Amino acid sequence: MQKLLAQPGFLAPSGTFGADLSYLLAVLFTVMFLFAWGLAKKGLGTQHHKLIFLSMVSMLVYFIGYYYARQLGVLTLEGKEGFGGPQDVYDNVFVPILTTHLILVCLGLILSIYMIFQGFRACDKIDGNYILQSRELKANPKIFKSTMITLALLWAGNQSILTFIRHKSFAASLAWAIIFGVIALVIYLEKFIEKSIPDGAQRHRKLGRITMVIFALILVTSTLVYLMLYVVYPKT
Repeated sequence: MQKLLAQPGFLAPSGTFGADLSYLLAVLFTVMFLFAWGLAKKGLGTQHHKLIFLSMVSMLVYFIGYYYARQLGVLTLEGKEGFGGPQDVYDNVFVPILTTHLILVCLGLILSIYMIFQGFRACDKIDGNYILQSRELKANPKIFKSTMITLALLWAGNQSILTFIRHKSFAASLAWAIIFGVIALVIYLEKFIEKSIPDGAQRHRKLGRITMVIFALILVTSTLVYLMLYVVYPKT
């Protein structure tokens, strides 16, 4: 897969196929999410659910595959791979933007999964339409415990594959550890969230706005990273 991603791109002379595809899909996913958000604001719950579900599943499949192949960007963080600009620009501008982008991607993926399940829990299907219901929404303690155990087992399995089979670097293992840690933190924060916003419908609307802002910022940071790598400071 890495060979395919490294092929010449089609947007910028110095771009790669993986970078161009990643950027175009980031634009596509952002547009789909914003359109789905517009459907929700119009009260079209069923159409919103279908488009959001399709968008998020597609995004998850692509991002997991792409970032796994690219070691979650740690190849770039470990050195000036692909960046042809000055060292001070790399250290003080590019790396902070890239780091912010990776953090936003992680948060976006996590919130995507959370919002799918939270949306279904906060809705009732009435006459074939999904409608948010104003009611107290709490997590089942047994499901919470089993989810945390499952997450720990998944991290242990992934860590074993990275270390003993794929022989990846410490930076790659650390990146994945941070991702699983953030997922666990978000799941744990559900306890705090359900106390702060007990109403399920209100919680879905507020977190939905935050999620949309994160996706918009992902598009902004990915645009900046792309421009710096392949337009402003391409590596010759």
